Amino acid sequence: MPPRVLLSSVFKPFAVNDMYSRKESILELFHNQLTNVQGIYSIRTSYDTYGIHAIANNLGIPCTVLDFPTQSRFIKEIKKSYDYVGISSIIHNFQKVKWMVEQIRNFSPHSKIIIGGFCAEIPNLDKILDVDYICIGEGISFMRNLLGLPAEFKFKNPDISTGFQELMGVPLFGIPKITQIAVGLGCSYGCDFCSPSHFFGCRHIKFYKTGRTLFEEISRISVKLGTNLISFIGDDNFLIDLDRAEELRHYIVKSGKAFNFLIFASADKVMEFGIEKLAEMGVSLIWIGRESKFSDYSKNRGIDMKSLVEEMKLYGIKTILSSILLLDEHTKENIREDIEEHLACRPAFSQFSYYAPVPQTPLWNRMRNEGRLIPGIPWEEMHAFNEPWFYHPNFTNQEAKNIQEEAYQRDFHEFGPSWFRLIETDYRGWEYLRKSNKSHLRTKADFLAQQMRTYKILLAAMDYLLPTVHMRKLIKDVRQQVEKSFGSVNFFQIAAASIIFLAGRLREFRNRNWGDVIQPSTRFTQYHG
Repeated sequence: MPPRVLLSSVFKPFAVNDMYSRKESILELFHNQLTNVQGIYSIRTSYDTYGIHAIANNLGIPCTVLDFPTQSRFIKEIKKSYDYVGISSIIHNFQKVKWMVEQIRNFSPHSKIIIGGFCAEIPNLDKILDVDYICIGEGISFMRNLLGLPAEFKFKNPDISTGFQELMGVPLFGIPKITQIAVGLGCSYGCDFCSPSHFFGCRHIKFYKTGRTLFEEISRISVKLGTNLISFIGDDNFLIDLDRAEELRHYIVKSGKAFNFLIFASADKVMEFGIEKLAEMGVSLIWIGRESKFSDYSKNRGIDMKSLVEEMKLYGIKTILSSILLLDEHTKENIREDIEEHLACRPAFSQFSYYAPVPQTPLWNRMRNEGRLIPGIPWEEMHAFNEPWFYHPNFTNQEAKNIQEEAYQRDFHEFGPSWFRLIETDYRGWEYLRKSNKSHLRTKADFLAQQMRTYKILLAAMDYLLPTVHMRKLIKDVRQQVEKSFGSVNFFQIAAASIIFLAGRLREFRNRNWGDVIQPSTRFTQYHG
């Protein structure tokens, strides 16, 4: 009889100020980090807790996964007397983990408790909480070893996806979801601030070792879930293995299929692999760590980031560009130079995060040794999009918060909503790729052309909704180009834009009066092994 295993995320609600959490802990990548001042123009999404699904799908024994339960729903589940209960969490949700551990000890005292995720990196966690095991690093192997299962396994990706919930106040029913594939884990570059890199021991762990096996999984899951939108997650630098990437590109071009991939990659590897080949592979959105003009990470040395981002736009590749604020070298005079350099790249999405010390990273160890960690800051307030929890020689906490807010506001007000920038890049990609002598790139241009019917509606709606003359001018300029190429909006498209306008105004009213938090739904999944 195999052991009975429950793997759970922490409980909801999220993004509220209570004894367990803070309002800044928004459970959405875009609305929390990338479009967090863009209001109704944020792409609202919901996520499964991918890591515990991946573990459950690779144990080969029955396993239950509980995503985002309420407190009462969690208690109901643990009363079923599981042999093992694993909780996955980030550091900010420590108080929720603490409460869940206490409930397990109360209602199922024989259960062995496992803590995983970045919360596991909290120093002396086993002395703070009454837990049996702490998992730092790759969780599948950890759980298989704990349960006495064979060490060797062939990775099986769980069939889960990210749903789009809302844009400009409009519920997004029937929109293709983004499915996730854990291509691997971590990054061997080991940047001093990077928690994922050090969480996995500064190793690049590959679940798909060849481009061919990855292509086979892409083909399988895209057919099963009915979408060509795929995010390569877990692998923080997909292009480290250039041979695997080249082999994947080869099979995709050979198949004639068109995909849209979101990947994470360093600028040096993007340059080495080649932007045109990225487009042939199907990359449509890439996350690049710009970090800072004052940093000296090898991945960015000698690279003109503005030119790199601009060239990718020609191929319809959008960029998420992340920069660091509050490096030791930053002063009140030069930090805005850094922000200016970031904004000059005009990426589709921007992240401005503090140089944030997280346990188990070299940055945390250095700041601790220097006495720069502010004592008494609770874990739930160590949030890189609120106030810093370390002393900086040139900024108070409030000054730091103001600088971060200013950077995000400038990004939004100077360049318009990220969704608009996405449309603008897709149009530029269509213009350039339709003239290519490579059939696979012309296929990508055809795909982009198909999106323009929807884009015309969204541009018209934004033209009505946007709050400033400058942003409306940006919209009008791109709208004119799109309509010149694909025809003016017709009556039905104008009507649809008007509905979006009304929905947007209604959402703005709701946000002002009741807040803009969208809680994830509770999901119960059983893996049969």
